[in-house]
Amino acid sequence: MNGFALRRNMDFEWHGGRFRIQQLNEHGQALLLREQDGVMQLVASEELLSAYSAGTLRQGELPARAKRFDVAIFGRPLSDLKPSVQREVKRRLHYLQRLEDYGAPNFTAAYLEPIISVIAAELDDSTPPSPTSIYRWWLRLSSTHDPRSLIPRFDRRGGKHTRQSDEVLSLLKTAIEDAYMQSPAATGADIYVRWKGKIRQCNRLRSEFDQLPTPSPRTCYRLLAEVEIYDRICLKEGEVAANRRLNIVMKGAVTTNILERVEVDHTPLDMFTIDDKTSLPLGRPILTVVLDHYSRHPLGYYLNFGGTSAHAVLSALRHAILPKRPPAITVPGLRIEHAWSCYGVMDSMVLDNGLEFHGNDLESVAFDLGIRLQYCPKRTPRFKGAIERFLKTLNYSFSHQMPGTSFARLADRNDYDPQKHALLTLSELVQVLEKWLIDIYAQTLHRGLGTTPWAKWHEGLSRRILTLPPDLQLLQRRIGQVAQRSLRRPGIELNGLHYNGPALQPILNRYGEKVRLKVAFDAADLGSIQVWAPDESDPVEVHAVDPAYANGLTLLQHRLIRKLVLENGRASQDLEALHEAKIQLADSIAALMSSRRQRDRRRAAAIHGKTSNSPKREIKVNESAPSTPSPRPSPQSNRPIPTAYPRLEEGQP
Repeated sequence: MNGFALRRNMDFEWHGGRFRIQQLNEHGQALLLREQDGVMQLVASEELLSAYSAGTLRQGELPARAKRFDVAIFGRPLSDLKPSVQREVKRRLHYLQRLEDYGAPNFTAAYLEPIISVIAAELDDSTPPSPTSIYRWWLRLSSTHDPRSLIPRFDRRGGKHTRQSDEVLSLLKTAIEDAYMQSPAATGADIYVRWKGKIRQCNRLRSEFDQLPTPSPRTCYRLLAEVEIYDRICLKEGEVAANRRLNIVMKGAVTTNILERVEVDHTPLDMFTIDDKTSLPLGRPILTVVLDHYSRHPLGYYLNFGGTSAHAVLSALRHAILPKRPPAITVPGLRIEHAWSCYGVMDSMVLDNGLEFHGNDLESVAFDLGIRLQYCPKRTPRFKGAIERFLKTLNYSFSHQMPGTSFARLADRNDYDPQKHALLTLSELVQVLEKWLIDIYAQTLHRGLGTTPWAKWHEGLSRRILTLPPDLQLLQRRIGQVAQRSLRRPGIELNGLHYNGPALQPILNRYGEKVRLKVAFDAADLGSIQVWAPDESDPVEVHAVDPAYANGLTLLQHRLIRKLVLENGRASQDLEALHEAKIQLADSIAALMSSRRQRDRRRAAAIHGKTSNSPKREIKVNESAPSTPSPRPSPQSNRPIPTAYPRLEEGQP
């Protein structure tokens, strides 16, 4: 093998320069020539060997003699070659080794032919090499001192450049793009037909002496095989899919303690729930989870039927920060053995680019609590891989094992009807889900951690003190949707409701009318709001002017009520009309809950505000609230609930 050795004419790189050994003496010294400027220097051989061992001295190119014969050295191990090629290498080496046994070779036909015949008889070789081949093999081996130079390089035969012109190749590229744009399942035959058509169309505009040749189908398939896998996936599925499938997986985020980094995401649970009263399927609830990255322990969650919204994110965040209370006992005999000891304000939250994560609501809460918000690049769920993997584990290990599971794909259901087998109500699901989270998932060995999430959380708990805001009630009030409103003498108008009380009088006295105030409200209860004066750090609570209507009313219910009032031809500020529409909405929701269509029942559950916090919640109607007897609703007021209702995260009325 041709390697590093202290011999004459050896080239090497050392101390940023190129050197050549001119002479070696009997005192263990080498005379070096620096090629850049021709300076000569005498260096001890031991110093060169020490530099080689330390990695600061590197051998240069092959000797000039080897380069003269253009020897291509195969760089991979011999075992990577085909068995037939390995046998050929051993055959050539055997001929040369046996030739050396006869003494110094004389490369003439008269001298070599008898020796080749003897060696061929030993190997039982029916096709012995010619004297010229023996000389060529010996020349390669003697010039490189590397047996790998005898490997036949059949892969280097033939031309490496395509014979097609640039214009023909450009038409092929256009044909490939058009074919995959029409269908990601385009085949080579489809591409070839398009290619021929483009060449034919181009030839119509050229003279008969300058026609482009039409390649054969084999040429088309050969050129398609040379397209890189990355480019193929880009054409078929897009650049995002190509990056997702082919990007090198690097080490993810590293955390050193609990609550240092939490990840938040949503998923539809792969199971159907039923209504507590009617026992009819309501649909698949949406689960929002907050997961601690260090311990992989869930910090909090939120279930609802209203979809992904800012209210769902804030509710899950509130559940994650506050100390946990055991859920109500709805499944007899099901007991949660371990306490859910996870709480506290986190350092940072990792989110994707959903609309519910971008807005003043979450940013205001994060600013007040000192939480850093980090957003992943678009369409890159791998940047929060811990929560993505947890949600998959939850659906496959929990939802798919429950009655009424919808499975991950429709094809997996076969003859199984999840709506007929659904047994759990939302209140029962809350207890069963927390049982799985705390007693099963948190107590199961996590392969990535090498321990259980429960043990990892408590290990980090020994090195960090969990903190909460000074006032727990203040925290509960602050985690809500925010808006800016002007203060006037009648109070503050928000979402079409008026709020007023003695707490606003000092603010009005100091700043006067039309001062802009920060307002926070809970979309699940419009009975009161929190108001910040311009120079105050703590808010004051202000109640609705009509508490009989607003207390316990959700933002979604209120918007539907106002929509019904306007459709009935009444003013949206008419309190009596609002109470009437509230009764009408309750009747309509009751009808939807008994509907044969599962989509209507799910919509009714969303309007009722059924969530993991209030699984049995229903719209509250106080028929004695209006000051005067309300007339019977007109026939026009019995129209159904509008089919398109606003999203929960919309903060403006």
